[in-house]
Amino acid sequence: MMKVRVVEGKTRLVVPARSLEGAPPSQSPVFFNPAAKLNRDVSVSIAAAARSRTFCDSLAGVGSRGLRVAVESGKAESVALVDFNKEALKLAREGARLNRVAGVCQVVHGESNSFLFGRFGRLQKFDSVDVDPFGSPIGHVQAAVSATAKGGIASFTATDTAALCGVYPSACRRRYGAEPLNNSFHHETGIRILLGGVASLAASLEIGVAPVAVHSSRHYIRAYVRVEPGASKADAAIAHLGYLVSGMGCRHMQVSDKRSEACATCGGKARSAGPLWKGGLADGALTRSAEEAAKTRGLLDAESLLGRLEAADDFPPWSFSIEEACSSLGVATVPRGSVLRHLAEAGHTWGEQPFEKTGVKTNASYDEFYSAVKESTVRLGR
Repeated sequence: MMKVRVVEGKTRLVVPARSLEGAPPSQSPVFFNPAAKLNRDVSVSIAAAARSRTFCDSLAGVGSRGLRVAVESGKAESVALVDFNKEALKLAREGARLNRVAGVCQVVHGESNSFLFGRFGRLQKFDSVDVDPFGSPIGHVQAAVSATAKGGIASFTATDTAALCGVYPSACRRRYGAEPLNNSFHHETGIRILLGGVASLAASLEIGVAPVAVHSSRHYIRAYVRVEPGASKADAAIAHLGYLVSGMGCRHMQVSDKRSEACATCGGKARSAGPLWKGGLADGALTRSAEEAAKTRGLLDAESLLGRLEAADDFPPWSFSIEEACSSLGVATVPRGSVLRHLAEAGHTWGEQPFEKTGVKTNASYDEFYSAVKESTVRLGR
């Protein structure tokens, strides 16, 4: 295996040369994904903001995330790099020596869940535990939250976005026990289904979780949750689970504690997504601190991403599509600024949809949003 050195952030990594040539081949003995740099940038920023002294990169591979936390967070005193792939761990050890953090990094050859479930004692638990598998993280949730200290942060990557976003609903039902919806804000719905699955599995161990940051980038969904042991904390987390009910005709949206097949507004047919997390998605104090940490480290994309999260909690857990509304009107898409202006004139507030390429977050109903789009077409003479 040919290996090369690359610099990511302020950290030098030793990676397979073939991983920089495009999509790594399925038979590659060691995996490194350079396209996941933003994922790791955000991890570094949140670890710095959370002042994580101990960090576990539980599916470490070549150690890219754990090494960056050790080098760049400024807080790490001990970082565990765990993987079952001995060849990958050779590169992780070399990277630790190269960055002069070998004394901080514990390189562990072992199965991730076995290692995490073995952290029984209070002093053995980590301030932060990261799970970044290929596919769904759901099989690692209980081990990760069990190994996270009280008040610590567990983070999960899901690359099975086609399941979470409703392209393959049967896969979502199997893995997460939830019904997805392939709607115009399916990444946010997918984030909430992932969080619902994490909360349910943690609660079965009498552990509560609360989201502190989430994002959807490229081909993956990412969630960070604060871990709070105790039956009452678990009950509080479960209380945030519910359903998103979407009217198929009138497109009215509502949050409900129960699945429904009928729209509460028009009485017509409705679709329900869930169970999913219906509560807030960000801890404002932490994301603001992480945003500042990203800025001071020159991680500009992470800074921008973190800066958009908090405002999403000012609005309901959905967004509306200008493109879809214009399509139903049979007209070309109208300028976004025009629609937002009409919403404001009607007394509504609006915000960016941080999890989709397009979409408007607003406190307006769909009918009110649709009227703003329609008024824009009239004024533009379409």
